[in-house]
Amino acid sequence: MKKIIYQLTALSFVLIVSSCNFIDYDLNIDPNNPVDAPMENLLPSAQTTYAFVLGGDFGRFVSIWAQQHAGVDRQHSSYEVYQVKENDLNNAWSNMYSGALMDFKLVMDKADASESPHFKGVAQIMTASAMATIVDLFDAVPYSQALNGTVNEGLNPGYDSGADIYAAIDGLLREGAANCSSAASTFSPGAGDLVYGGDMSAWVAAANSLRARYAVRLGNYQGALTALADGGIADNSGDAQLAFGSTSASGNPWHLFEVNRGDVVMGGFLMDLMNSIDDPRRPAFATTNENGEYRGAAAGVPDNTPAVSRFGPYYASIGSPIPFVTYAETKFLEAEALLETGDLDGAAAAHNEAIIASLNKFGTYDQAYVDAQASETGNTISIEKIITHKYIALYTTQEPYNDWRRTGIPDLQPAAGQSAVARRFPYPQDERLFNAANWPGNVNIFTDRVFWDN
Repeated sequence: MKKIIYQLTALSFVLIVSSCNFIDYDLNIDPNNPVDAPMENLLPSAQTTYAFVLGGDFGRFVSIWAQQHAGVDRQHSSYEVYQVKENDLNNAWSNMYSGALMDFKLVMDKADASESPHFKGVAQIMTASAMATIVDLFDAVPYSQALNGTVNEGLNPGYDSGADIYAAIDGLLREGAANCSSAASTFSPGAGDLVYGGDMSAWVAAANSLRARYAVRLGNYQGALTALADGGIADNSGDAQLAFGSTSASGNPWHLFEVNRGDVVMGGFLMDLMNSIDDPRRPAFATTNENGEYRGAAAGVPDNTPAVSRFGPYYASIGSPIPFVTYAETKFLEAEALLETGDLDGAAAAHNEAIIASLNKFGTYDQAYVDAQASETGNTISIEKIITHKYIALYTTQEPYNDWRRTGIPDLQPAAGQSAVARRFPYPQDERLFNAANWPGNVNIFTDRVFWDN
C-alpha cells in the first residue's frame, strides 16, 4: 500500500508540473543521485574512499600478515592464517575502482575541459598511489581499459601487467607534479582537498616521495635519489594523510572497526620488537593489557582476552589520520637508496633522521632512545636496521608488508600451523564471475608473487 501511495503522489506531482508549464521533468533522473558533480565534490569523495580502504579491508589484512596486528575472532581468525578468500575482497576492489579511481578519472576529465591543471595534478598523483596499492597486492589488474566507462572496456576491462602499470604510475607522478606546478589554473583545489587543503607545493613533494618509493621497490636506487633531489617531503608537516571526522558517519576506519567488531588486536611480533628496544611509541600505537604491559597475540594463536593490547590512540581514535606517504618514510627510502649506492655516512644520517621524525610525529621523542637507536654511523648502518625501524615507524600502512616481501626483513615466521606467509591476494570473486574473459585465473597466494617480489 505504501508503494502505491508513493507512486500516485509522484504521478500527481508530475501532472501538476506539466499543466503549469514549469520544466521538462525527466523521470529517469534520481534527484538523490545526481548524474554530475563538480571537481570540488568529487576530489574529497575519492580521497576519503581511498583512505577508508587503506584503513579498512586492505589495511587489516596486510597488517595481520605483517604481524603488526593479529586476527583473533570470527573471520579475522581465518585471515590470521592467510585464509583471505575471493569474496572477502569484493568490497575493497569495488570501492577502489568504481569509487576512488573513477572519481579521480572524472576529476581529470573535468580538469582538462576547464583548463584546471591543479585539479588534474592532484588526481593524477592520487591515482598513481591507488593503482600501486592495487598492483602491490594483486599484480596484473585492470588499468588502461578500467575507467573508460564503455560497456566493452569499462565493465569488462582487460588486465595490464604489474610492470606496465608501474611504468604508467611513474608517468602519472611526473605529470601530476608538473600540473601542480602550473602557473595558471582556472580552478584549484581549496579546503575540499582533504590532504593538503590545496597546497600545490606539498603535492609536488608528495609526488616525488612516491616516485622514490616505487623506484626503491624496483631496486632503482639512483632513480629514488633523483626523485628526492627533485624535492620530496621535507618535514612532518608535509605528510600526505587524511584526517577523519568526529562522528560515527565520518570516523576513522580503524576506530570504527574496533568499536563495532573488535576482532583484531596488537600483533605479538610488533609488540615484542618494540618491547625489546623500549620503544617510546608504544603508548601511541597500543593500549596496555590488564597487567599494564604491552603484549600482542602470537601469530596464529587467537587471544582476544584482556591479556593482550588493543589499538592505541594515534591511529585508532575517531578523528585519526590515514597516511598516504610521510616524511619518515621519505627518509627511510633515502637511507636505503644511499646505502645501496655506497654512501654509508649519508645512509646512517638519513636513517637517524627517519627515526627522530617518527618519534616527533607521535609526540614521543626520547633522547635515550635516540642515543640507542638513532645514532648510527657509516660503520654501523645496515639494511636490517633501516628496514626494521621502518617496519615500526610505518605501523598500519601497507609498506611493512611490501618491504618484508622484497627484503625478508624483519624475520617474520608463518602463523602457527602454517608453512609459509602469504605473499599476495587472490583476485576478487566478482572478477571471476563478471569479468571471466579477462580474469587471470586462480592464484596460489603462497607461491605466486607480484612482479617485483622475486
